[in-house]
Amino acid sequence: MAVERVFLLLVVLASIPLAAKGQTCPDGYSYNAGLCYRWTETLSFALDAIDDCASDGATLALPRSQGEHDYLTSLVSETILIGVTDIFNEGTWEYSDGTPIGAFNKFLPDADYPNTAQIDCVVMSKDHAYMWKPSSCSQQQYGYVCQKDADTGIPPLVCPDGYSYNAGLCYRWTETLSSPLDAIDDCASDGSTLALPRSQGEHDYLAGLVSETILIGVTDIFQEGTWEYSDGTPIGAFNKFLPHAADADYPNTAQIDCVVMSKDHAYMWKPSSCSQQQYGYVCQQDADMTQFPQLECPAGYTGVSGTKCYRVVTTVDSAVTALAECQNEGADAVLPTSDLEHYYLKSLGLGTHWIGITDAEPHATEGNWVYITTGLPPLGAFNRWGSTANTDALDCVTMDSTEAFQWAPTNCLDNHACVCQKDPPDQCPPLVAPENGAVSGSSLPGAVATFSCDVGYNMHGASTTTCQADLTWSNTNYPTCIIAQCPPLSTVPHGSLSPVSHPYVYQDEVLFSCDTGYNIAGVSSITCQADGLWSDLMPTCNIVQCPLVTVQLPVILSSGGSPYSYQDEVTFTCADGYAMDGAASATCQASGTWSDEVPTCNDIDACLATPCDAQATCEDNPAPALDATCECNTGYTGDGLADGNGCSAVQCPALTAPANGAVSGTNFYGDVATFTCDPGYNLVGGSTRTCQADTTWSGSSPTCTAVQCPALTAPANGAVSGTNSYEDVATFTCDPGYNLVGGSTRTCQADTTWSGSSPTCTAVQCPALTAPANGAVSGTNFYGDVATFTCDPGYGLVGGSTRTCQADTTWSGSSPTCTAVQCPALTAPANGAVSGTNFYGDVATFTCDPGYNLVGGSTRTCQADTTWSGSSPTCTAVQCPTLTAPANGAVSGTNFYGDVATFTCDAGYNLVGGSTRTCQADTTWSGSSPTCTDIDACLANPCHAQATCRDNPAPALDAACQCNTGYTGDGQADGTGCSVTSECIPNPCQYGGTCSELSPSGYTCRCRSGYIGDNCQIGCNIKYHKFPVDQFGIHNGKCYWFSRKSDRRKYKSAQTFCSSNHGGRLVIIKDKNKQSFLESKIKMFQIGSISKWIGLNDRGREKNFKWSDDSAFDASVYHNWRNIPTGRHKNRDCTAISKARDSKWVLLNCNKIGQAFICELGTPFI
Repeated sequence: MAVERVFLLLVVLASIPLAAKGQTCPDGYSYNAGLCYRWTETLSFALDAIDDCASDGATLALPRSQGEHDYLTSLVSETILIGVTDIFNEGTWEYSDGTPIGAFNKFLPDADYPNTAQIDCVVMSKDHAYMWKPSSCSQQQYGYVCQKDADTGIPPLVCPDGYSYNAGLCYRWTETLSSPLDAIDDCASDGSTLALPRSQGEHDYLAGLVSETILIGVTDIFQEGTWEYSDGTPIGAFNKFLPHAADADYPNTAQIDCVVMSKDHAYMWKPSSCSQQQYGYVCQQDADMTQFPQLECPAGYTGVSGTKCYRVVTTVDSAVTALAECQNEGADAVLPTSDLEHYYLKSLGLGTHWIGITDAEPHATEGNWVYITTGLPPLGAFNRWGSTANTDALDCVTMDSTEAFQWAPTNCLDNHACVCQKDPPDQCPPLVAPENGAVSGSSLPGAVATFSCDVGYNMHGASTTTCQADLTWSNTNYPTCIIAQCPPLSTVPHGSLSPVSHPYVYQDEVLFSCDTGYNIAGVSSITCQADGLWSDLMPTCNIVQCPLVTVQLPVILSSGGSPYSYQDEVTFTCADGYAMDGAASATCQASGTWSDEVPTCNDIDACLATPCDAQATCEDNPAPALDATCECNTGYTGDGLADGNGCSAVQCPALTAPANGAVSGTNFYGDVATFTCDPGYNLVGGSTRTCQADTTWSGSSPTCTAVQCPALTAPANGAVSGTNSYEDVATFTCDPGYNLVGGSTRTCQADTTWSGSSPTCTAVQCPALTAPANGAVSGTNFYGDVATFTCDPGYGLVGGSTRTCQADTTWSGSSPTCTAVQCPALTAPANGAVSGTNFYGDVATFTCDPGYNLVGGSTRTCQADTTWSGSSPTCTAVQCPTLTAPANGAVSGTNFYGDVATFTCDAGYNLVGGSTRTCQADTTWSGSSPTCTDIDACLANPCHAQATCRDNPAPALDAACQCNTGYTGDGQADGTGCSVTSECIPNPCQYGGTCSELSPSGYTCRCRSGYIGDNCQIGCNIKYHKFPVDQFGIHNGKCYWFSRKSDRRKYKSAQTFCSSNHGGRLVIIKDKNKQSFLESKIKMFQIGSISKWIGLNDRGREKNFKWSDDSAFDASVYHNWRNIPTGRHKNRDCTAISKARDSKWVLLNCNKIGQAFICELGTPFI
């Protein structure tokens, strides 16, 4: 059958005509892999070559991959300049368009060329097998190759600003070091993810884009140890993890949940911490296809401008059947010939599917891949090969969803979905909506397209155009949408508006303000509306007014009148005889308040002009009088006027000085006279008298008397002589044997104190004595004192024990010495030794020979009394602990050092382990104790092959044999053996069912999940054979299929998969029993912690949930929501069972991340 199907495929291929492919490069250029090349052999300097390439929109060749490098090598025959330079940053090579050199380069080793500031260009050197060699840009001339993108006639896929394009994806490299969470947030801010390299090509592009280690979107945070892409999709056959031999570089623990492309490991993938390190990163998103208008396609087909029309066939089948199905409706198997077509197919959300490429005869030869309907080889032109690994059995090609939709050689008899392709029907070119407008309607001949403008815009031009028979539009003067304008605004008296420029257009806002001193009346802003009218009337500016001013006498308001407006001024004056305190005027301010308060008027004080004498008191006469009254102070006389005879002081009589004293000071009123005494005399009476207003002195005059010093005290052991009147001298002396310390005289002074200080009498003193070595001396050293000598413990005194301090300050006799005591020599114990010397304080140490223990203290100390402390120890042989006999055995022998113990076993037991152990010097036994085990008679195989052997316990040496279930006999190998009796042998239960016998006869089958019937002969996978096996369950007579964690899909793709076989659908859950059944199977199939899609969503209308059979959801019938959705839940419209939420239902984004899913099918009966 397989041979027939291959033959049929070859027949089909032979019937398909071939077509030619159009030119994609300008004249003079050759084509390779989307690029055009022009080789110029004329030798030129680098700048001339660059100018020549630029003249037709090209650059010097930029070989970014091995394939591009090899093509250049095949194109030329001499050394050529290429677009690589370090002119921008000396020593850092980059492409001449400013992009960095990635992982691919062909530089010669550094030692082969000196790179200096004059070496800024690069050649592919013929002399070095076309390796890259730095060269001067100005001193040498070479041939060169110009390079430009091929003209496909299809607009390119578009990437946002800051992103670069590669193979349907957009990339943005951020060099700033960031934590993984910050990097993820940054990428998510513009709808991207961390880069997800799913193929060697995508990996190589990333390695060429960056120049440092970067984070990528690979993690095991969802399931420790299982790496997957961060969007939840599994890692396919392609990965670039460092080999396990390098595991020492990255121990994967619970804290290691992220992955980097490591520059230090040639951009291999290396696990890393998500929180302890920072890296650069690359954000990735799909290229924008919204710029391409939808095509008018046949029913069931879809496409965009620049592609064909496509229909997805979800039924999985062989390439032969798929191609035949397309041909039956006049279509071809899909033929992606451009980036746009390839990535539009990828956007359809289909899994792995056939494409129309083969290397089968008659149009191709093995390994020479061609498009089935054109015969043109895709390799070397447009292609998206992942791996070209090929065998004779792999003659067809799929777009492999597990490998980033790269092309993969595939066996033509494998089963996959397919896509049929048709040319779009004749139609007019796509219309472009006017800026700020839209266009609607068909592009087929005879159809009318209608233009419209957005709110706030008015159409200028015809609103419709018709697609004519010649596929041109009837009206090519397409309308424009002009923004609505509002009328100009007049100026605001005493105010302004912003902005002032005209015209004002839709949604422009004008702000109003008033000049200083004016208040706005009305709105502060107006907006230009879609109808060209302003949202409100213009405001006015009214002048600010201040409150009425009121005054009371003696203040006089001398100007102004009510009402008072901004900048009006009032003035103030005072009545006669009064002076103003405050401002003489006030101004009305912009705030509606006066600049100053009303002043006060105070009586004018004539005393301020100082009309009176300095010794007179001034009193002002009340207003309106302007003069004052002057009166002389007490002790003064006159008219008091400053310009009259003023005020003069009165005078007292002169005072007489006391005997032996004096008086000083003048005698006018208030003067103070001061009395003093000569030195040695004291003043008796007051020291001052004051001249009073009545010309008499206060108090009476004092007298002066001679001073006397206090009596002096004789020093201890001495005497003092003399009297104590002023200038008397006292003399000090000491008793015999004492010395006078200090002056011998003191004089009585005028202040009644003695000069100097009194001396003392001290006894004579001998020099301090030195203590003998290992001894001490005590006692003082004054005349007649006795010093006593002693020795430390263990030392004896040699010489006298005392010395006396004599009158001539010397000590009697001489000092003694201290010598150490010695103990007698010690004897070593038997089987031991003693070490150490025997002087006072020495410690003797005792030890025992190996195998002997010390009994007693290990040291003795030589004491001060020449005896040793303690007593000497002895040495006794060591003893090991008593050994325990093994169970069912015995042990014999003693347990002293060197003794050997012997082990034996009882009859019927074997000794396992050594038979002896020796007592060692450290009191432990050598080795370990053996055990005694029952001798197993079953080891001799005495039973039949279908019997169970059971050893009889020791001392018995035989075994018992019993036939297995389903067999009968004595079970002996040399007896009747065992013969079959069970109905479960052979197993009647199919598909892995378990058989159990019934009593007295018969059997029953316990079927695996997904099978039913007496013999498990009816299984879901028999009818629904296109679903993977071992993932079925049966509930209430219906089959349910559970996807594995490795088969995650977005919601729409999961719906399509379920319906692809006998009209299945995502599961409907309307009762608790079904929910419990599903939960049990999820646990049994170990789907893991990921969520599982079910057939409930509100994608049609927000909060209007429907089941997958289009029936309405009724929460009152049954639900298992974690939280029933009541509000808006933007972008989360599809329902899943969440293992992480205790199997509750949760809402998820239908299109962001693939999830596992559950299909509800029909009965298992065919």
